[in-house]
Parts: sequence; C-alpha cells; structure tokens
Amino acid sequence: MLTGMMTQAELERRREARRRLLSGRKLVTDAEAAQYVDERGLALLCPLPDLPLPSITEADSRQPWSGFDITDGAWRWKEMLPAAKLCAYQKLIRNRGTFISWRLYPSFYVLYGPEASYEDEYHAGRLERLAYIVLQTVEDEGMLSSRELWQKVRFHFGGNRARFEAVLAALQRTFCLTVAGGSLEGWSLHYWDLTERQVPHGLLDNLPSIGAAREALLLQAIDNLVVASISDLRAILRWPAAEVQAYLQQLVEAGRLTRVRVEDERALYWALAGGVPADAATPRARE
Repeated sequence: MLTGMMTQAELERRREARRRLLSGRKLVTDAEAAQYVDERGLALLCPLPDLPLPSITEADSRQPWSGFDITDGAWRWKEMLPAAKLCAYQKLIRNRGTFISWRLYPSFYVLYGPEASYEDEYHAGRLERLAYIVLQTVEDEGMLSSRELWQKVRFHFGGNRARFEAVLAALQRTFCLTVAGGSLEGWSLHYWDLTERQVPHGLLDNLPSIGAAREALLLQAIDNLVVASISDLRAILRWPAAEVQAYLQQLVEAGRLTRVRVEDERALYWALAGGVPADAATPRARE
C-alpha cells in the first residue's frame, strides 16, 4: 500500500473547506445551516481545540461573541434546527453539543441506541431507575422544557440537579432522549422529547447492519477531519482501539482508505482513498 505525505498548509486548507458549505459559502440562513449539517453528517456546536471536527460556529458567517466560542447563528440553530426537525441535536461527542444529519442518524442509532423499548431496557437491567423515571415522565407528559422536567422529577433525584443533568446526558448518548427545540431567552432552555417522537416518520424502520453503520460513521468522521488518527476516531466513536484498528484495516484493504503522514508529525493518519491531492502527496515505500 502507498502512503502519502500531506503538508501542514494543505491540511489546514482542506480543513478550512470543511468549515464551509460544499459551495464554499459560509452560513447565513436556517436552511443553509441544515444543509451544512447534512453535508457534513455531524458537526459540533462549538469547536474543540484538540479534535478538529467541523463546528457550526466556525461555519457561521458571523463572528463569535467576544470572549466566547459561539456565534449568534449557532446559538439559534441549536434550538431552531431540531424544533423544525431539520436535523438532530444532542450532547454526544465528548459530551458536547452535536448536530447529526438524518441521513447518518440511523447509523448512530443502531450502534448506540436502545435494543428494545425503555420499559424492556429497564427490566433487563440496562437502564437505571432514574433514567427510567425521566423517560416515563416525558412519555406521559409530552415534550417538556428542562425547567418543567426538573420540577416533575426533582423529588426522585433528592434535589440533586447535577445528577439530573448527568442522566440527561446519558440518555442523549444512548439515543433515548433528544433536544426538541427550545427557548432562546436568557441562556436558552432546551425542550426534551423521546427520540422516536422526534425523528422523521419511518427513519428507524429499516436500520443498517452493524457493519454498514460502523463503516458509514468511520468514513464520515475521517472525511470531516481530512486525516484522522486512531485517537481522533476513538474520541468521536468511543470504540476500543483494537476495534477501530480492525475496521480501518478492512477499509484500507477494500481500497476505501489510505494511510497518510503529515509534515512534521510522527503519527500515522488515515484519509479517504483519493483524498490526498497529487500536489500534496508523495508516494512512500510499499508496506
């Protein structure tokens, strides 16, 4: 297999392109923000310094707030896009706000979502009691704001708001609960609903196989990063290192990925096959 070499300048140029629409435009409207999420498959709300996934803040045409890493557009889109069911939004990558396109959502759901109804998950011991109470409350009451939900379940949490927030985060990571919009007043306020009531009708009826889902998420993550290390991919996907390595090798052998070195870095990266331009890559020794 041939390994390419990419310069730092070329890597940054290509990552900068990921912070824009495929047309090269920055985001202005809600429709453009939804289009961006669909093109990227998944995008963070705000950038992470050590994980260069695209973020909707960086793609916004407006400048971030002074002293913060978020824009007016991103602040709006985290509530308005899920409210309009244009994409999903929930805490996911490193417990940070993440937009997920509907085209990629079934792959996430089949890998991280529940195996059965939340009642069956609870009785099988895969769902803790407090999480069960939250889901039961949302099912019975309908969509609730964070404030309303807390008022209804706080007794069960012994008034421990941090524990409540931790349960909400866990239910998002397991695709049981999702943001369904929210208020933009003050520091904003999410509304919550059961996942199956928020996704487009029929989206979860024919889920991909586990293998197809893993391949889809891995390829999208690498495309978004331009080049990715095993640690990058583990941070996004939360798979064991050996599992990531095995899938990478399969995709290399299938001609979907290639290994790449980046100028002045010792780590070995992976990129989509054909994703290293001829003027930025030089053949290495066959391995």
